[in-house]
Amino acid sequence: MEENSTPKEVVQEKKQRSLWDEAWRRFKKNKTAMAGLVYLSILVIVAITTTVIDWVTKNQVYKNYIIKQDLLHRLKGPSAQHIFGQDEFGRDIFLRMLWGTRYSLFMGALAIIFALIIGGFLGALSGYYGKRVDAIIMRCMDILLAIPSMLLATAIVAALGTSLVNVLIAIGIAYIPTFARTVRASVLTVKDRDFIEAARAIGCDDSEIIFKYIVMNALAPIIVQATLGLAGAILSIAGLSFLGLGIQPPTPEWGAMLSNARTYIRDAWHVTVMPGLGIMLTILSLNLMGDGLRDALDPKLKN
Repeated sequence: MEENSTPKEVVQEKKQRSLWDEAWRRFKKNKTAMAGLVYLSILVIVAITTTVIDWVTKNQVYKNYIIKQDLLHRLKGPSAQHIFGQDEFGRDIFLRMLWGTRYSLFMGALAIIFALIIGGFLGALSGYYGKRVDAIIMRCMDILLAIPSMLLATAIVAALGTSLVNVLIAIGIAYIPTFARTVRASVLTVKDRDFIEAARAIGCDDSEIIFKYIVMNALAPIIVQATLGLAGAILSIAGLSFLGLGIQPPTPEWGAMLSNARTYIRDAWHVTVMPGLGIMLTILSLNLMGDGLRDALDPKLKN
């Protein structure tokens, strides 16, 4: 073998990586982003596990441990048996937070998916066709953006009534303008490139060009916005529940737990601190992960 021959390992490292492989490689180097991903993965596992437990036991665990009251030990502080303490009705705060994970996480995800589908569709049409279509859609989005998202969601829930579906609709509508503008901006940067002209030349129709070529090549900012939007949606759901317009007791949702516990904040610190920490850490992990995704997917940072 020649002295200057390149080792196999070096050759493999020099092979062209795909966009997503390169993004994952950069993402793994961001320790704070990986910490956020690990924490979020644990929450997803907890949410799925509690859902399966309720389905297998036909809600018996939920009835016997999550909503069952023990008034003799109400407001008891953290102990070996109840590591987060007990609430104003003697219920275990730790178990209620575990069971409440699925409401905050899954409802936030569903609301963002709804906003992404509607807002993404409107943003793609606006960016691709431009002119009058762009003017009409964007002016409608401007009207929605002029109203604070929390205030808009509160007004919608107050008008439609307090239910899980109405909360999802309210949060989703509040985030539609954000995704519409994000997708529109992404489409505008892609639609005039050479491969789009080539797609037109071979006879592709507008819908195929928009969804197969333009949107698929503009996924990076959409993914980042969805991650950051999920953090905002979870916070909005908790805020609506805190105001009494979201998920209603005795359902163990973190915002509702905070709302019920604020009366006892001076007598039992744990009933407010524990749910508050749960919300704060979840939002922090999503923001850290979103920042890491933004850095990993930004082509300008590619060496």
